[in-house]
Amino acid sequence: MPAPFVHLAAFVCCLVGFIMPLEAQPNSLSVTLKLGDLPATITLCRDATAIQAFGTDEQWQVAVDVDADAATPGGSSGGAEVMLFVETLPQSAGCSASTAFTSSSIVGGLASWDPAAQSYAPTDIPVNVSFDFTAKSLTLTAPLVGALANLKGAASMEAAAFGTYTPTASSPTYTYDNAAAFTAQSGTTDPVGDVQQCSSPCGSSASWYSLVDLLGASATTTIPVPMYGADTVYFEFDTAGLPSTMSLCRYPQANTFVDSQWLAILDIDNNPATGSGGFDTIVEAHTIPQASTCTPDSLPLAQSLQADINHWDDTQQIFVPDATVPVSADATTGKLFIQVDRHATALSGLSSLSNMGMQGAGAYPNGTYPFAYDGVGPLPYGTPVSAPSGDVQNCTSPCSPAASWYPQIDLVGGYVHLAEHLFTGDFE
Repeated sequence: MPAPFVHLAAFVCCLVGFIMPLEAQPNSLSVTLKLGDLPATITLCRDATAIQAFGTDEQWQVAVDVDADAATPGGSSGGAEVMLFVETLPQSAGCSASTAFTSSSIVGGLASWDPAAQSYAPTDIPVNVSFDFTAKSLTLTAPLVGALANLKGAASMEAAAFGTYTPTASSPTYTYDNAAAFTAQSGTTDPVGDVQQCSSPCGSSASWYSLVDLLGASATTTIPVPMYGADTVYFEFDTAGLPSTMSLCRYPQANTFVDSQWLAILDIDNNPATGSGGFDTIVEAHTIPQASTCTPDSLPLAQSLQADINHWDDTQQIFVPDATVPVSADATTGKLFIQVDRHATALSGLSSLSNMGMQGAGAYPNGTYPFAYDGVGPLPYGTPVSAPSGDVQNCTSPCSPAASWYPQIDLVGGYVHLAEHLFTGDFE
């Protein structure tokens, strides 16, 4: 569970000058918090008595177990080495309530666990805060440096929101809402209206209640953090565009079970006489399978995907699934990543001589072959390959470049590499 409300007001005021865009960073962590509401304006110093005790009105925290080990760093850290946070601008005792623009009234910072002090201490790592008033979400972005430099792919994160107030005939306190743990590979959702420690004047009708009512959280990294350390093989699909919210069961009448899929097809041994048409292994990502009786729905991108690795079975004459593998996607860049262990049986014998291609496919009602598709290949290891956009094949009405799902299967590039070094010469 995230740590209780942290007194970081003085720390935040000193970091305002450090808040900057992070596009130049080689890799960064972004955590998005979905709230009950995020209005364009908020009230600062809404409870002057609570301000005297806490210094700020609202605060949102993300505790990060960087090394994916709940036993470290010990103490009361709960296993979290890092605390990302954002909060409303610190207010001074004696302040008066005022209305301010939300985008200029919320600032962020990053603190790391100090074992000697048994508390979180400030760092100078910048945290950029962005706002989506339509989606009612806050996004915190920090570079993977310093305390975050060794973030593991399985690192657990927990989010919490706090609002300070003074209960009737009582002392100042805070209300809070916690969300379940999540990772950069999977998000979490949280019920509406489950804010805790909330008594009058706190209540669902309070203007600020929805600010601390967490409805979900998710995380992404610019380049997915390797799940298998240096032995992680990345399969990167570059698309013309990915949605932040994925439509599912787009065409129930197509009855194809998955709406979209992305395949990396490998001829591991470079022998056209083995496998299926020479191909021995398929690494596949796809949208969540739908029942034949499904109705149109949607999910956040991070929660709508699954991936697995498959090998050709000569006896059954089919591709057989070996294991599920991590998949992540970035709507901002249009990139989709599948991670596989270099030592997976289905990749045994993989070398710079192996042939590989990629394909994106989208299901729609179109007679005997209900998929539009686009391909990239051949792919040399360690070298990104680009492809033209707008060249999806087998695309007739209702498929067209104007279809909302067309960009996600329109491959404009592909890339395969190891986590810590590119393929050069031999795969080893």
